[in-house]
Amino acid sequence: MAVTPEFRRAAVCVLLGQGARIAPEVVDRFLRQAPSLGIDPDLMGAVARPDDATALWQVCLPVLGAGRTVMLFVAGVQDKGIPQSQHISARAAAIRQALRLVAAREPVHLVQALIEPGEAAAGRAYAEAGLRQLAELLYLSRPLKLGEGAKGLVTPGAVARVGANPWPGGVSVRPLREDGADEPALLVALQASYADTLDCPELSGMREIGDIVAAHRAVGEYDPGLWWLVERDGRPEGCVLLNRCPSQGCTELVYIGLSPAVRGLGLGESLMRSAIGVCAGLERDLRCAVDARNAPARRMYERLGFRDAGRRIAFVGLARDLV
Repeated sequence: MAVTPEFRRAAVCVLLGQGARIAPEVVDRFLRQAPSLGIDPDLMGAVARPDDATALWQVCLPVLGAGRTVMLFVAGVQDKGIPQSQHISARAAAIRQALRLVAAREPVHLVQALIEPGEAAAGRAYAEAGLRQLAELLYLSRPLKLGEGAKGLVTPGAVARVGANPWPGGVSVRPLREDGADEPALLVALQASYADTLDCPELSGMREIGDIVAAHRAVGEYDPGLWWLVERDGRPEGCVLLNRCPSQGCTELVYIGLSPAVRGLGLGESLMRSAIGVCAGLERDLRCAVDARNAPARRMYERLGFRDAGRRIAFVGLARDLV
């Protein structure tokens, strides 16, 4: 069922409390802040209890994002008198309903969901709704100190250095120009970096490159000076994308990737040391996420002082296959 206005508060109670009593002011605050967070409560899908059509039981909230994406959030009221399989099927039905409402509103392409490692029921519901498990993502964080790594700055018109060590021969690193002239080079660099990647390789080919860039730009605050092109002999071979998130007191490493042509040179670690130097003057922490299967990247982040800040299981699907 679609969540009509008379059921909207009940749906929010299920989302926030999963059956526990929620104070009316908490529900009011959620609904009041929803538009500023990109949340449209009218897109929620829900399933009522089998024995009471007026009591919402399972709810899915879709949140539209940049780059034709939608992020799903699910919750439900647990009832020991109803088999777990029925809970999961009802939650999957709520997911499908929410996606139908989204499809009628926006041309969404990629559907995403993140769950805690222990949320087996949610994972089974996403799978039953047609999403597939992508990867376990490790969220990492590194505290920053003002002035740390200041010699690693990437400056316009200059080849950046990390300490006394230059970039490997033929490699240069520079920020994007503010006039957008580097957009074609950025797209080439991104595409080149996806070859044989160890970070969520299953995503390869699932999205158009323009959608990927739009989604990256929408994280926090976009600043072309914090988006760096890695070039070798004038060819785009990779990039580093950093976005400030002042509301969270951090800078997010949205993406770092290198083409096979410049891998194995120690360039990734040099780039990260330069990023640490730049970000030390911006926010308290530098944060990123990495595929748990990407052992080389995990080792690099550990050497650079990053520590675990959480884990999530990612699910994805193409909207055309789910509705």
